[in-house]
Amino acid sequence: MQHLHEIASFVAESPAGSIPEAAIERAKLALVDFVGVAIAGSVEPVSQIVTSHVARRARGQATVIGAAFRTDAADAALANATMGHALDFDDSSFVLGGHPTVTMMPALLAIGQERGRSGRDILEAYVVGFEVMMKLARAVNFEHYEKGWHPTATLGTLATASAVARLMRLPAGVVANALGLAASMASGIKANFGSMAKPFQVGQASRKGLTCAQLAADGLTASSAALEGPQGFFAVYNGVGQYRPGELAFRGDTLEILRSGLMFKKYPCCGATHAPIDAALDLVRAQPLRRDEIESITIAINKRRLPHVDRPIVTNGLEGKFSVQYSVAAALADREISVRHFTRAAVARPDLRDMTSRVVAIGVDRGESLSQACELIVTLKGGGTRSVRREDADGRAADDYPGYMAAKFTDCVEQVFDRAYAEALLRQLVAFDRCVGAGAVIGGLSGGRAALPEDRQ
Repeated sequence: MQHLHEIASFVAESPAGSIPEAAIERAKLALVDFVGVAIAGSVEPVSQIVTSHVARRARGQATVIGAAFRTDAADAALANATMGHALDFDDSSFVLGGHPTVTMMPALLAIGQERGRSGRDILEAYVVGFEVMMKLARAVNFEHYEKGWHPTATLGTLATASAVARLMRLPAGVVANALGLAASMASGIKANFGSMAKPFQVGQASRKGLTCAQLAADGLTASSAALEGPQGFFAVYNGVGQYRPGELAFRGDTLEILRSGLMFKKYPCCGATHAPIDAALDLVRAQPLRRDEIESITIAINKRRLPHVDRPIVTNGLEGKFSVQYSVAAALADREISVRHFTRAAVARPDLRDMTSRVVAIGVDRGESLSQACELIVTLKGGGTRSVRREDADGRAADDYPGYMAAKFTDCVEQVFDRAYAEALLRQLVAFDRCVGAGAVIGGLSGGRAALPEDRQ
């Protein structure tokens, strides 16, 4: 009970303008990445279904990415967050065991547009929400993660409520009610990884967190025991004694966004496949390898990561994103991994099907960590082996991301719009903290719908 109010006080009472510039710069990286992957994801089938759903009751002034209509903030958050996670190309965090930006940023952009907030206001609210999300993650993980909850969606609901409440400038008592409401709305299971339900439950988290803040502002109340009570969020979602509420103390330490490892993705697939992909690329770039030379391929990864990506048979692009066998096979065959590898046409390629069938994935005990260390061993038909070991994937750290940010952003946006639009939009987003009225930038994300590419998933 005490910690719910401590969170609420932090959200409501942290002084405006107190967020350090380094944290604002990190938040801008998250914004750029979200917008890019959401635009690319806007033409995916799951995004089209959800966009069509919200279009049927369109009302309001909030922008839906790539769409010709506007709707209310909650529906815009639902649609845009779904798009942002449709490709599984959005940023992530080991502390969370999920994706921090994709629930918060769509809701903040929608409310910011609706209420005429500045770019700086939105970025500061994101940093505050990020702090809450990571504190909650430290309190519940990895028990929460291993029970099968999808932390992006469960903790994302609470973090989004916090971030939106901050942007709405709600007092601490109202923020506490928003958090209590969000505790009842949190949901999302890992069993739905590799299906349309995964990005949809992320979209719902964004929408529900936003709605909880709105309803709390209108006077809807919740129990102060919603987090720590005998039947509160911690006990129900984690189990009695399987959480650490002491992690929720806000002691003025370095902000989580600057210390907790906000990470970005070079490849549009599950993060657990990235080190294996890099290992495969290391191997074939050092010395070319023909498919007819290969007898078998073994990839050994952290046993805590294996359940998410142990998918030896894939039938569509979504499944391919969560198959370490397919990802390694594609990297070995094509010496690259890109958005084009996760379409129905790509996973149906006979050469990739054959290569995937030769890959065996095994789990290795890496202790309590989410280590990405892996080993790839290729057994050759003529005898002998070739192998490579990786301690981590390349380019995941936030400090590495600016080196490929523009290339990734442009590639993503050009899936839907032209290069001139991509370059102009990137300039606007990089200057977002200086934008007095963020609505003009957010409104421009509608872009004018381009022709829908045919073969997705």
